[in-house]
Amino acid sequence: MQQHQQGAWCESERARYRARGYWVNQPLGEQLRQWASAQPQRIALVAGAHRLSYADLDALADRLAAGFSARGIRAGDNVMLQLPNMPGLVASLFALFRLGARPVLAMPGQKASDIDALCAAAQPRAWLYPDRHPGNDYQALATTIAARHPQVQRWQIATDDPLMVTYQQAAQHATPPHAEDVALLLLSGGSTGTPKLIPRTHADYYYNAREMAAICGLSAQSVYLATLAVAHNFTLSCPGVLGTLLSGGTVVLALTSGCDEAFELIAQEKVTFTALVPPLVNLWLECREWDDSDLSSLTLIQVGGARLESALAAKVKPAFGCQLQQVFGMAEGLICCTRLDDPDEVILHTQGRPLSPDDQIRLVDGDDAPVAAGEAGELLTRGPYTIRGYYRAGAQNQLAFTPEGFYRSGDIVRLTAAGNLVVEGRLKELINRAGEKIACAEIESLITACPGVSACVVVGVADARLGERICACLSGDGTLSLADLRGTLLGRGLSAHKLPDQLLMVPRWPLTAVGKIDKRRLAALAQQARGAPEECTLPLAAPPLDVVCHLLADEKASHIAYEQQGRWRVGIGSAAEVRVYADRAELALPGQPPLTWRGARWRDNLQQALDALPFSDWQAFGCGHFELSALTYHLPFAPTAGPLLTLFIPRWQLTLTADGAALKAHDAAELPLLEARLREADRPAAAIGEDEAWRERIALRIRQQDADGYRQRVAAAVAEITRGEYQKVILSRRIEVDDNIDLLASFRLGRQHNTPARTFAVRLGEEQFVGFSPETVVEVSAGGAVSTQPLAGTRALTADEAENRRLREVLTGDTKEIAEHAVSVKLAFEELAPLCEEGSTRVSDFMSVSLRGSVQHLASRVEGQLRAGCSVWDAFAALFPAVTASGIPKAQAIAAIRRLEPTPRGAYSGSVFWLSSKGELDAALVLRSLYRRDGGYSLQAGAGIIDQSQPARELEETIEKLESVSRFLVRAR
Repeated sequence: MQQHQQGAWCESERARYRARGYWVNQPLGEQLRQWASAQPQRIALVAGAHRLSYADLDALADRLAAGFSARGIRAGDNVMLQLPNMPGLVASLFALFRLGARPVLAMPGQKASDIDALCAAAQPRAWLYPDRHPGNDYQALATTIAARHPQVQRWQIATDDPLMVTYQQAAQHATPPHAEDVALLLLSGGSTGTPKLIPRTHADYYYNAREMAAICGLSAQSVYLATLAVAHNFTLSCPGVLGTLLSGGTVVLALTSGCDEAFELIAQEKVTFTALVPPLVNLWLECREWDDSDLSSLTLIQVGGARLESALAAKVKPAFGCQLQQVFGMAEGLICCTRLDDPDEVILHTQGRPLSPDDQIRLVDGDDAPVAAGEAGELLTRGPYTIRGYYRAGAQNQLAFTPEGFYRSGDIVRLTAAGNLVVEGRLKELINRAGEKIACAEIESLITACPGVSACVVVGVADARLGERICACLSGDGTLSLADLRGTLLGRGLSAHKLPDQLLMVPRWPLTAVGKIDKRRLAALAQQARGAPEECTLPLAAPPLDVVCHLLADEKASHIAYEQQGRWRVGIGSAAEVRVYADRAELALPGQPPLTWRGARWRDNLQQALDALPFSDWQAFGCGHFELSALTYHLPFAPTAGPLLTLFIPRWQLTLTADGAALKAHDAAELPLLEARLREADRPAAAIGEDEAWRERIALRIRQQDADGYRQRVAAAVAEITRGEYQKVILSRRIEVDDNIDLLASFRLGRQHNTPARTFAVRLGEEQFVGFSPETVVEVSAGGAVSTQPLAGTRALTADEAENRRLREVLTGDTKEIAEHAVSVKLAFEELAPLCEEGSTRVSDFMSVSLRGSVQHLASRVEGQLRAGCSVWDAFAALFPAVTASGIPKAQAIAAIRRLEPTPRGAYSGSVFWLSSKGELDAALVLRSLYRRDGGYSLQAGAGIIDQSQPARELEETIEKLESVSRFLVRAR
């Protein structure tokens, strides 16, 4: 007799289970002998053309036991069976039971990585595998295993020899094992990828099958269709093959689980019950809509392996005319199920209750404390058929079992008042794909070793067909396709059913409140990515600028058009909107209350909101107000009550160039609407007539309005600078234009006559403006290259080239302008350097002359490489507001602006930006813009004030800048 393994039931428990009749003193191999004696001629097994009576099956088991013994198999040996549903598999189980050897059950589809790990864990004497089976190259697999585990005997079973005649010998008597010895080793899905073997004894496994058979009302008239692999615990003993045979019934073996084969077998063999996983239920229901096979013999369909949603459960009985039984269990032991006489409410909405009165269950929280009645918690269990320890797994047992012997299932469940379990999810990192429990860690370790992958997290994603699909979430260089990844993993021996179904590139990992990767968010992103925006491309007949203006002419939804070097990005409508206030960030999704984040820095609140977006591979457009700087620099004055920064992921997105347009619609059904809108907008815009007299009146207003007040404010700032309160401040003046202006016509005309770094047209709620930015606040590439372009020092740009050259010479020789520019570049360098890798920060261009519409500036560029851990928002916060629109030092200059300027700036000197989920950010400085405010229109411009500043000259600089817009205003008709 074998030694009972350490960690099994204590003797008092054994005695109790024997006394209560749970455990009988007869091993499974001898049970078959008893069944055959009682009804030798009754059909036990049907597989294709083979129909084996109980006597046939009993004799086949004896002959295989003799054959295995002749090949060196002894009591206590482990023998791995990786065989499809065939009579030889069932007979081999009983043959090994009779020898006291332990079958190790592997699935036919498992590949090299699984079989290698199982060989290492179980150390089998022999491995039985078929010569062929769909989805597996057994010849290559055998070669791999031979190299890694030469001590394992490899016994190939011919597919055309389902009775394994080659391995039979004349029957010999073998001493049967003890009923409380380990009968077989089942495979646990596990959460680590390292296989854990589940030792089930003859006594507990027989009890498991016997009780399930009784609950299901099995008898000698029962006919069970094994559609799932017999190696599954569900198929083998719940009640499955063993429960049917011990009841005197017939087992019909199906090679596949498809409805074509299954429906034919049900009609032909008068099958009374079968077992499915939820994805198969869905498939069978679809088939049943057109199939008219006679399935009237069915009395019961069991569904297990994963939770069956109630809406799907409700379809089973009407479609198949039989009872549904929900089964929730684990190969480690505990089985719960609904009863045949339960009311529909229980059958449709719960997973039933334990099969044994001695099953003990506890629901606990993360501290192992009992949860309140009705609350969900982790299921802990022990009982007469639940193991007390994995096979040869001392370290894992310390984690998987409590000191009292309760098994930590990792399932999150709750109990109804009637004692039925409702499965809510998993605590451990397993994916339940088509009923197979798949460890994330195993797949992650293989993917992480692939070229181009820097990190990988594997998550399960709800899937109508599979129950859960496997999504590999990667960070890396983005060059790996799903097809390439699957091919690589197959080449490394990963089983086909474990291959990722989806690939999701993640530029930034979403984190939980304690800094761990948020796998729920990843699953949500993966789910949304499957409904990724539909897209198409179209040629353009008209210039992109004209098309943009027509598109936006009557658009009331939020929108931003953003031009960068001839490439127009346009976002219309909001699929999601993020708003940053003084005390919080909010995420607004259509039809849902906003989600809120508080208590952190504004950029951290913002990032958490972005991490919570329910989709991936997105692009966003947004605007940050100048007053956002109050949060960064902790200034005492109160910002405005509205949002300080707003961004949105567009419902419609267009990219326009001279070569054509690319269109994306968040909802695929809206793509035709967007195409129609674009086709209607694709026409040249009408010529704009001259109105010089009106523009002269605007120019006069620019010279006169608030001129005295501005000169006074400049003088006040010079005095403060002279006292040493700060070095530089940019003071602006706002010009109100009472006339009714055509915003988009002015935008089009102004763009035609300007040379901006960036161009934008913005509407966010009631806020509306257009502009021609001379510089960017910050630019960040997907690879983390970051740069900023400070402009400081200004002279006019006229129609006379000789005059322009003269003014340029004055600009580049003016010590005041040079000093103003140099300190701006120095500050930009100092702001960027702490965020960048050491030595990467540099001034790549210094004091070039940049031509921007009606003015020319001194321009420089500072660039670097963001160091690990720094985000685009860290870079934005460091450089915002632009030094050329605020001052030096920034905090003191911003405070001075608040004191000296009569109104909040809002969008002026803030930023309009484009952002992507890949980590790209392009943020333009909002200058040279036309604003629609409170029914009227305004312009705004500023000048840099230092100790050498002259109020009259600074006023003239604002006039030069304002004219870069005012010269192109178009009056509304």
